[in-house]
Amino acid sequence: KQWYQRRVRGTPVDTLVEFPMINPAYYGKSYCFAYFQQWQYSTNNMFLMKYDLCTGKAISWREKNKNVLEPIFAADPSGKSEDDGVIMAQVYDSSDASTELLVWDAKDLTVLARFDNLVKVPFTIHGWWFAD
Repeated sequence: KQWYQRRVRGTPVDTLVEFPMINPAYYGKSYCFAYFQQWQYSTNNMFLMKYDLCTGKAISWREKNKNVLEPIFAADPSGKSEDDGVIMAQVYDSSDASTELLVWDAKDLTVLARFDNLVKVPFTIHGWWFAD
C-alpha cells in the first residue's frame, strides 16, 4: 500500500509543491523566482524550495524532522533584484512537536535566523507578512 503515490499525467510522483509565493512587487508582472512548500509523500516531510522559472533550476532546504509550513516572502525595501529579501515560515519539528520561525535568505535559502515560538503551533497553521 503506497498511499503517498500520486499521479501526474499517468506517471507516479513522490514530490509535489504547495503554497506558491513570489515577491509581491512582481504580482501581475513577469517573474523568475517562486518559493514553495515541497512535500515528499514517501517520507511525509515538507521542505522549502526555490524554483527559477527562467532557468528551470531548483534548490531546496531541508533538515531531519523539520517540516516547513507556508513560506512567506518579505522583500528588502532597498533591494535591486527580484530575490532580494527573506523567506519566513513556521517550521514544525516532528520529533518533539515544537515549532520555530525560520528566516532564510531568498537568494540561496541560507538560514539567517531561528526563533523559538515558545508555544506549539499546529501543523497546518497559515500565515502572512505585513510590512509596516
